[in-house]
Amino acid sequence: MPRPPDARIDSFVDAVALAQAGSAVQRTYLVEHLPRLAAAGALAGSEIRADLRFSEFDGQPAVDGRLSGQLVLTCQRCMSSVALAVEEEFQVLVVPQERVDEPGGYEPFLADPAKLDLRWMIEDQALLGLPLVPMHAPELCAAGQKGEGESKRGGSDDVAVQRPFQNLRDIMRKR
Repeated sequence: MPRPPDARIDSFVDAVALAQAGSAVQRTYLVEHLPRLAAAGALAGSEIRADLRFSEFDGQPAVDGRLSGQLVLTCQRCMSSVALAVEEEFQVLVVPQERVDEPGGYEPFLADPAKLDLRWMIEDQALLGLPLVPMHAPELCAAGQKGEGESKRGGSDDVAVQRPFQNLRDIMRKR
């Protein structure tokens, strides 16, 4: 996916120079600055903080990173918003072209090392850390509480409960 033209100037760094100096960089981004994360379902109030340490590995800039923060997503049970904590660690090797054998257990991150877009890299890692199905904990979910209350009362009067296998045991005994 091509990078959007509105990329902020301060998100670009020289990964080679940072790696040679052994620098550390911290950035915080709101969901408004991460359009791919917003397209994946992140809502207003989402915030990602990235702590990045640059080093050299096998002649390439390497990044040891840690993402933390909070993502506000839509609960797939009750369809209301749910705030989920983000705690992700990653190790990437910034390479201009993909290789088959990336050394040292690093994941390749394809980019120009002299002009690395931190926002793009952080957004990639945040997307990889998204839960497959965002949900509240069962005891906190409005849909789960509603379902528990109905089961204690014996169900709603308006809804007919269907039990297709209710008489299966009797049918099996007759054979």
